[in-house]
Amino acid sequence: MSARNKADSDFSFTIIKVLKSERVDEKNRVDFRIVKWKLAGKPVLEKRRIWEREDGDQPGKIIGLDSGDIRWIYDNYPNIINLL
Repeated sequence: MSARNKADSDFSFTIIKVLKSERVDEKNRVDFRIVKWKLAGKPVLEKRRIWEREDGDQPGKIIGLDSGDIRWIYDNYPNIINLL
């Protein structure tokens, strides 16, 4: 097993598009978004908690999908596929 170097820990990303956003409280929301992570090969669809800070949004934990999310993805798949 090889040791990880500093380049392996670059978690920078580009948000391609926020598809849907739901407010949790005054400083937190949940976003469905298409994101391109620097170390990933392709853009991905993710549902993620977002912490709204004074110095900018901070991504939080990935959230699992429920049946309502699957229905929303199904209803919006043409737009999602085009962005991926």
